[in-house]
Amino acid sequence: MKRVAYGAESFITSDEGAAALLDFAASAAMSGVAEVVALPAVLPDGQVITVNLVIGPSSELITSPVETSLAEPDTREAAASLRARALQIGESSSPAHGAAISSGDLDSADPDPGGLELY
Repeated sequence: MKRVAYGAESFITSDEGAAALLDFAASAAMSGVAEVVALPAVLPDGQVITVNLVIGPSSELITSPVETSLAEPDTREAAASLRARALQIGESSSPAHGAAISSGDLDSADPDPGGLELY
């Protein structure tokens, strides 16, 4: 299982759930999207809860392995949903985010930049 640190809080979830959350957070950051997501987690007493997080472009998550005898929460459905949503927002993101610009993308008829010297 993994401990996920988010802000001043942390929680324990499955390896699959933590990985899907990181995938979603990376897609959200690259796409400029913020959403509330839910993920099953386990408390120290073994109780399974749902953790709700706002994940967006400036979210900072850390995951680390944790040794525990607690039963792993079932995160299959949540992980599949997070991964599907990560793909959706990744496909709909603007190509301006990290995409290379080719010389064919530049219009040679652009007006003079106002006397500025461009390097």
